[in-house]
Amino acid sequence: MSLASIESINIIGFGRMGKSILSGWLNNQLDKKVVKIVDPFIDDTDPFLINHNLKLNDMDKIRLDDGIVLIAVKPQVAGELFKKLREMISENTVIISIIAGYSVADMKKHLGPKPTIIRTMPNTPAAIGKGITALFSENQLSQDLINKVESLFGSMGKFFWVENETDMHAITAISGSGPAYYYLFTECLSTIAVKHGLKRELAEILSTQTFIGSSALMENSPNVGVVEHRENVTSPGGTTEAALKIFMNNDRLKLLIDEAVSMAIERSRTLSK
Repeated sequence: MSLASIESINIIGFGRMGKSILSGWLNNQLDKKVVKIVDPFIDDTDPFLINHNLKLNDMDKIRLDDGIVLIAVKPQVAGELFKKLREMISENTVIISIIAGYSVADMKKHLGPKPTIIRTMPNTPAAIGKGITALFSENQLSQDLINKVESLFGSMGKFFWVENETDMHAITAISGSGPAYYYLFTECLSTIAVKHGLKRELAEILSTQTFIGSSALMENSPNVGVVEHRENVTSPGGTTEAALKIFMNNDRLKLLIDEAVSMAIERSRTLSK
């Protein structure tokens, strides 16, 4: 199904993730005329709005009782927003939520039984069609709605349906937060390169292009696993092996990552409380 067939999408919350998602949609033939954006924390001077010739809308002046509503606000403000939405929605409203930590049950407490709710966890590479999105719903979805949802998130990259909603906490910690982990590692490489005498501009080019190239190589070698990619770079007795021995000694890097991801999972579990 083409995104050109989507008739109405209301986006409530237009921070980085909301913009990333809409970028992916607009790049795949979604008509911007069907999009209405609501966000009290920005104004019409927002560069994204100007560049795409979009306008903000007052939530009191848009219809939410029919069509798709993407909720892309921070968990801390979700409760108050849902109270306002409850009186504006109907049985024909489809809520797509990207709110970290908020379960379908959490949303039903505020919104009641009327809307169809689809919980998702995308990530920022969605802006360029390289994202990965997890989808979950307790509702029995029509094939037409499934096709629309899969078209929307398929246009942003890869997607998959989750059978157990509890898995969304780990998914949030791995793919939702994951881009930041890779950026941090790249940032550390750049800083350390400067420490060892390279000019900052060169250090940043080396670190970022290595990140970009490594990702592209994996994408273009789908039959080669990540372990094999690592082994292909690691010559016995060479410089790479020397570095990896530090990372892998007593699983020190794995343990640190495990601690960090576990902390993100725990945070996801508490965000709606």
